Amino acid sequence: MRETVLWIRSILFVISWYVITLILFILFSPTLLFSCKAAGCFPRFWSKMTPKLLRLICGIQLDIQGLENLPQQNGYIIASKHQSAFETGLFHGIIPHVFYVLKKELLYIPIAGIYFLKTGCIPIDRGGGAKTMRKMLIGVKKHLDDGMNLVIFPEGTRTKPGTKKPYTPGVAFLYEQCKVPVVPVALNTGYCWPKNQIKKYAGKVTLRILPPIEAGLDKREFLNLLYNRIETAQDELPNPFKS
Repeated sequence: MRETVLWIRSILFVISWYVITLILFILFSPTLLFSCKAAGCFPRFWSKMTPKLLRLICGIQLDIQGLENLPQQNGYIIASKHQSAFETGLFHGIIPHVFYVLKKELLYIPIAGIYFLKTGCIPIDRGGGAKTMRKMLIGVKKHLDDGMNLVIFPEGTRTKPGTKKPYTPGVAFLYEQCKVPVVPVALNTGYCWPKNQIKKYAGKVTLRILPPIEAGLDKREFLNLLYNRIETAQDELPNPFKS
């Protein structure tokens, strides 16, 4: 019986989420005619809607900690752990004027691809080599100078709770070249929204924003510090299903 209820709630969430997302796409489409920041109204509204829908239908509560650690001046990088689809768009509702670096294939998603471009996301060809990196860097620097904030997942992919992977050198490259603070983020969303699963498990998940790493460190020193800071915080976050 409990498993049946879990499936019903999970499927109801998925259907509701996609239907509401489509409706919001249409309602906010006029913002595409204006500036990048104006078009950002849609993802901000959507990212605040998703946690409410998860709580209402699936019983998943989100606890955001450490907002006081965000730099007061925009133009910084968020380096976050990545466990589920939850946090993929969540930062729009937490941090002003967010943009992402994403694989170019995501631009092929109907309607969504237009929003990705209009809201400042930077598409890259993962096999493009040095030329792609230079092009990406130009775009990232421009957005940071304009007061936008980059979200990057240094593991490069979603990982299951308790899994540790080396961080990609891309985050260290951006840190060195852009010379802006990097804010580490730990989270445990994967317990309630598991990778590649429809089922959503009721519980309380945490997103913890850690003190920023200021610009000026050596790349290797920075990457080690980032890894240790995030992974140490990860180990401190509770498993929602253990008392």
